[in-house]
Amino acid sequence: MKTLKSVLLALGGLLVIFALLGGTKFSQIMAMIAAGEHMAPPPESVSVYGAEQQSWPQTYQAIGTVLADEGIVVASEAAGRVKKIHFSNGQQVKAGDVLVEQDTSNEQAQLRAADARLKLAKTSYDRLVQLRKTNIATQSELDSGKQQLDSAQADVDNLKATLAKKSIRAPFDGKVGIRQVDLGADLQVGTAIVSLQATNKVRVNFPVPQHWLVSMKKGLPVSVSVNEGAVVVSGEITAIGAEINTSTRNAIVQSILDNTGDVLVPGMAVNATVTLSEPLQVLVVPSTAIIYAPFGDTVFVVEKDDKGALNARQQFVRLGKARGDFVEVLDGLKSGDQVVSAGAFKLFNGQAVVISKTATPEFKTQQQPADS
Repeated sequence: MKTLKSVLLALGGLLVIFALLGGTKFSQIMAMIAAGEHMAPPPESVSVYGAEQQSWPQTYQAIGTVLADEGIVVASEAAGRVKKIHFSNGQQVKAGDVLVEQDTSNEQAQLRAADARLKLAKTSYDRLVQLRKTNIATQSELDSGKQQLDSAQADVDNLKATLAKKSIRAPFDGKVGIRQVDLGADLQVGTAIVSLQATNKVRVNFPVPQHWLVSMKKGLPVSVSVNEGAVVVSGEITAIGAEINTSTRNAIVQSILDNTGDVLVPGMAVNATVTLSEPLQVLVVPSTAIIYAPFGDTVFVVEKDDKGALNARQQFVRLGKARGDFVEVLDGLKSGDQVVSAGAFKLFNGQAVVISKTATPEFKTQQQPADS
């Protein structure tokens, strides 16, 4: 009996202890909840940028192809063996310069024979003319003599034309490429010899979709850049294609550019930019201020509350074109609104912020590659 009483007393004591501990913990938890309801997170440090108006040129950009103002592959017009080569690879040549001579020994012999037949035919014809005046020769004999004279003259002209074709000349000033024939090679009609390109001026052809074509006019300025804008050559639109490709719905627009120094090489791909009209006034913010999301793009606008403290308000925006480090804002902001340009990723709507005094990178509309 005494043992049972001791056990009951011990259990009662434990229950009292547990009740006291539970009450204490419950009081602590309720106090923490009450304190949390009144606790505000510390303000986040951010950088801000004022939405501003900028003048942006209206431009159209496309990838163009460089073509020589004049460019051909010089080929043989007559069959024959290469006797002499008068140019070096990559050499500048003048119009009329002989590039390749073919062996003409057979044609030269044939020409001498044809010249002899021509002289005989001319002598015979002159004699028949005199005889016809005295009616010793008939008109038929005179006509036959004239036909033989014309035939002999045609043979001579044909051989002279063949000989001229076997001296292959540059049709215009330009730069030759790498020759494709060797000394002693037997050329057939149409055999490619070397590429000849007039590169002092070049044509740049670039495609333009049909909905942009109405904005294209002859004389509009064009800038062509290569190597990420390290080299820029300026010109203007000189021609607009007369038809639209039915597969791509693009027309070809052409610009002729001065290529002093051979900066542009035929076949090169370049960035062509056409300036269409007067600059547009656009409202812009740095691209770092934009938070992109599937449900919509937003920025954080920094505003003062009734107590003068700074808070971040999340604002939906409608965006336009991008240029350099800036993005055009079509709707959602007004000029002068202070937006978070650095640190927006760590904010939530209504959060307290402080403006950081740390220097931020300079935002530019024209990005330049960093010096290496």
